Amino acid sequence: MYQTIDRLASPKDAPLYLWFEPWAEGLAFPAGMTIELHAQSEIEGRLEIDETSERTAVYGWAGSTLKLIVNGEEVARFDQAVPEKLSQLSTKDSIQLLFGSPPIPNARERAKWKKKPWWKIWD
Repeated sequence: MYQTIDRLASPKDAPLYLWFEPWAEGLAFPAGMTIELHAQSEIEGRLEIDETSERTAVYGWAGSTLKLIVNGEEVARFDQAVPEKLSQLSTKDSIQLLFGSPPIPNARERAKWKKKPWWKIWD
C-alpha cells in the first residue's frame, strides 16, 4: 500500500478554498489552519496540487482514496477510489480534459462558508 501525507496551510488572513478531484467536492477552511491530506492506494503515486490565488485543487491518483485531518480530527473522507483508467494521463490532465478547470468560488459561495459548518462551502 502506498501512502502519502501532504500539508496545506490556509493564509493567516483569508480562508483556504480547496477543490478535490475526481470527487468534485469543495471545502473551505478558515484562516490560519493546517490541513493534512492523507492519501493511499495500491498503485504508486502522489497527489497533484494546483494552487491559484482563488482556490487550490487537489487531484488524487489512480486507485487512491483521501481523508482530511484538521487538529487531529477527520473532517472529510473520499472513499471512492480514483478510477484506474485515469492512470494513462495524470488525474489533473484527465479531469481538465473531460470537464475543464475546477470551479473558483464566487462571492456568494465565499459568503456561504460563514453560515455552514466551517469545512463545507459547495453544498
